[in-house]
Amino acid sequence: MTLRRQTTSAAFWQILARGADRGLRFLASLVLARVLAPADFGLLAATMVVAGVVETISYLGIDQAVVQSKRSDEPRFLGTAFRVLALRGLVIAIGTAVLAPLAAWYFEEPAVLKMVLIIALSPLLAGLENPWMFVERKNLRFKPISIATIAGACAQVATSVGGVYAGFGAPALALGFVASSAVTTAVGWILVPKRLDLAKDAIAAAELRGFAQRAAGVPFLIMLSNSAPSLVLGRMAGLPVLGIYSLAQRLCSLPSEIALPIFGTVLTPAYAGIRDDIPRVRRIWIKTLTGVSLLVMPVVSALVVLDEKLPRVLYGEKYAGSAGLVSMIATAALVSSVLSCCGPMLWGLGRPEIDRWTLMIRVVVIALVAPFAAWYGGATMFAASVTLSLLVGLAYCMHASRRLLGAQRREIVRAFVPGALLGGATLALSAMVREGCVRFAIADAWQVVAVLALAGVTMLASGFALKRGMAG
Repeated sequence: MTLRRQTTSAAFWQILARGADRGLRFLASLVLARVLAPADFGLLAATMVVAGVVETISYLGIDQAVVQSKRSDEPRFLGTAFRVLALRGLVIAIGTAVLAPLAAWYFEEPAVLKMVLIIALSPLLAGLENPWMFVERKNLRFKPISIATIAGACAQVATSVGGVYAGFGAPALALGFVASSAVTTAVGWILVPKRLDLAKDAIAAAELRGFAQRAAGVPFLIMLSNSAPSLVLGRMAGLPVLGIYSLAQRLCSLPSEIALPIFGTVLTPAYAGIRDDIPRVRRIWIKTLTGVSLLVMPVVSALVVLDEKLPRVLYGEKYAGSAGLVSMIATAALVSSVLSCCGPMLWGLGRPEIDRWTLMIRVVVIALVAPFAAWYGGATMFAASVTLSLLVGLAYCMHASRRLLGAQRREIVRAFVPGALLGGATLALSAMVREGCVRFAIADAWQVVAVLALAGVTMLASGFALKRGMAG
């Protein structure tokens, strides 16, 4: 099977899995938002920060190491990887539990303690993951990975919704994550039941350790950047505001999280397989930039037009938030989507340090600007500071990527032209549809349906255009 056919098949399974995963969680959020208060979702966001800190500090990049290793199909090499993963999972669980009292003190909320102790079980179960799944990823066989992801999403939604209606309240959200880790791990072993050799292998351990040293710091910087809302808004504005922000962010990132797996997990091993053919890597990267702009711009345009009407209609009046919040978060999601084109390429070519510097720049800008923005402008200005950090990071990353691949500036600019034209047209048409609905006194719910339908049609058309472009 050719690389193109392998990539297409992998992309299909990943889009199916991500669509089912994010779609199920979105539907669950529509149900849970009617039962829970914004503070409950803020409580979950604050809880996840604690687990994220411990997990990213201890990140070893075992999955990436297996993908790039020449020994990835050896049971003893994978047995070494499994032992490291299991030990790391235990360390994360213990570290998360130890930090629970500190988290409750920081957010000034005793309920955080119980939530963190529940979440601590999740990395313990995830640490027992089948390392043969990493080999499936390397070989672009994403079917078992996707099935395991869907099974985990079903377990999380069923546990969270069932637990809330059973009267467990916000802790049911944490139990959902634990259930997801347990089911995903179990299904991975069922679908790829290959043996491991757990005997010691000093050479394998040295190889894994060397990759971990090269990748050190990147996940922690990602965590700091992604956790800024919890660390800043959760502390300065309170958990209810954090809950509103978290749901709005989840809503705005839903389209890109479904549409972009091909540009992340799928393309990383594909880039690694052609890393010596830089002209080919450059062509794929340029097409990826075009694809991202075509897929994401129409949806972002619709979100900007709808703004606070969208969470008000979907979640209820108490989740509407401040004017401009959804528009700013959607803009941040667009910039983040463009950045997602660079990371897989840099890791596939063995240059994670560029990704590390990009993330460091983002974290520094957030640290300098976000607290003041949140203090003086609330959630909307905080979202603007996040967008600014992403733009500064994008400027550096695009410059470094262009030099690495020998790309011309005009090539990069030309890559964004189709998406910009399509996004602008969608923005104008969406605004006309909204104003027309307002003039005829059509309810907000139907305005949301009309604008999202327009964006959906545009996104579908851009998907066909992208498919033809990749085929070419």
